[in-house]
Amino acid sequence: MSLAFKRIGSLGLLLITLINTTGCGKTSQAATSSLQGVFIDANTIAFLQQKFDEAKTCAQLPKGNFSDLSIIMMPPSFTCPYYTSGCSGEFDEPNLVKIGTFSSWKHEVIHYLIYVNTGDPDTNHTSSLFQTCTT
Repeated sequence: MSLAFKRIGSLGLLLITLINTTGCGKTSQAATSSLQGVFIDANTIAFLQQKFDEAKTCAQLPKGNFSDLSIIMMPPSFTCPYYTSGCSGEFDEPNLVKIGTFSSWKHEVIHYLIYVNTGDPDTNHTSSLFQTCTT
C-alpha cells in the first residue's frame, strides 16, 4: 500500500471518526440532512495516480513520484496565501498538495514536478507546462 494511500486512508478514517463522534443529535432523532464529507476509495487513488503519471509523462521531468506526495482533500475553495478569493489547489514544498477540486490536481502536480527537478516550484507560472500538461 503506497504512503499516499495510507495518508488519504487515514484522512478518511479521521472523517468517519469525527462524523461518528459528533453524531446527529439525540439517538431517537432521525437525521435531517445528508452526510457531508469526502469519500475516498481505491478509484480516487487510481484517478490521482493516473493524472499524476499523465502530467509527469507530458512534462518529461525525471524526478518525482506519486508515492512521495502527501495529499490533503480540501473544500472546493479554501484560504491560501496566493489569492484573496481562495484557492482550489495548492502545492507546499517539499511534497504537500492540497486539492479542493480534482481539476486543479494536474496543475499542482506540475508545481511539484518542477520543484523536485529544479528546486523552484514556479509560483509565478512562467513554465509552459502549466498550459500544455494540465488538460
